[in-house]
Amino acid sequence: MNRVGPLQPFGKSAKLLLVSFLFLSISTLLCAMPSREADATPGSRTVTDMRGRTVTVPDDVESTIALGAGSLRLLSYLDAAERIIAVEDQGHGREKSDYQFFSFATYRLAFPDLRNRESIGNSENHEGIIAAAPDMIFSSTTDVGQLDNLQRITGIPVFGVDVDAELQNRELFFRQLRTMGAVLDREERASELIDGITALLTDLETRAAGVETPRKAYVGGMMYYGPADLLRTTGDYLPFDLTGTENVMPTNPAGNLQPYMTSVEDLIAAGPEFVFIDAANLNLSKSGYTTHRNILEEQIPAFADREVFSTLVYKYYGTNWENQLINVYFVGKTLYPRLFRDVALEEKAEEIWRLFFDRPLEYSTVVSLQGSAPGRVDWFN
Repeated sequence: MNRVGPLQPFGKSAKLLLVSFLFLSISTLLCAMPSREADATPGSRTVTDMRGRTVTVPDDVESTIALGAGSLRLLSYLDAAERIIAVEDQGHGREKSDYQFFSFATYRLAFPDLRNRESIGNSENHEGIIAAAPDMIFSSTTDVGQLDNLQRITGIPVFGVDVDAELQNRELFFRQLRTMGAVLDREERASELIDGITALLTDLETRAAGVETPRKAYVGGMMYYGPADLLRTTGDYLPFDLTGTENVMPTNPAGNLQPYMTSVEDLIAAGPEFVFIDAANLNLSKSGYTTHRNILEEQIPAFADREVFSTLVYKYYGTNWENQLINVYFVGKTLYPRLFRDVALEEKAEEIWRLFFDRPLEYSTVVSLQGSAPGRVDWFN
């Protein structure tokens, strides 16, 4: 019977094979490890923006410009408003000019000193942006090609933000705060915001769990690319979603969760028991109600029963995410008073504004400047 002899040492060829195998294994492992991109230089790093672009940004971002709806608001949330060295002052982004809708963007009330920054006109003023020489640009432009082009022309890193990220998708919203916080060295502030928002959402979920009979409600008067009356609505309204309320309108057919125009016929068919009107278009909505008053009161329970209420401004130059959460509590108190009986709306509003802006805002001042306090409208007097 043959016996297996003792193991023999590796031969030369076997050793070479083993060394080659180990080299390939280590190389593969190193490639899989996270690292700076090849185009990052000392003093910079690479990040992925909210449009999926890889952007090389400075390790220390001391000065910025924010372009487009919502981007400056996000920077203000992250306690980075003092790094804004120039602002837009054309179109809806008129940060320096007095006009009817200026105060509808609540961050402008929290950071009035932004009006003292240099004006670069708008995002098309490449010469003005270059002259201002920010370390970074934040832009809410959705077109990746435009973001790349702006970065190429100016030679300044451009980070694309996503202002369509609503709190219905909290993980996306939080990811944006974390990423921007990392870029701006505001990780602690981003965590503070996320923890505070999470606590509010948890509180609201607990209250909504007690809803036994969901109310049927409609929201109108949305500000979105300009004013409109009560027929501009949305099927994705956070105050309804987070209070267990039935939104009588469908989501935007475009799939972007944004407001859209409906019709009197569709509103009648929906038959809401309660109607909420955004303060941004309260007067226009009243005119629309007056025009169709007879048919609305005859065929829609909310108008027949005078269950029509105003809310804080939801959108102007992007979403007022802080106002949205305050509106959730107002809608909850209005539709389910037992579940929200311990909430003092003025105190809750000031608490939420402080969370988002890290500075106090007075309830009376905000509602005065934005045109209306949450409450029952006076259209029926």
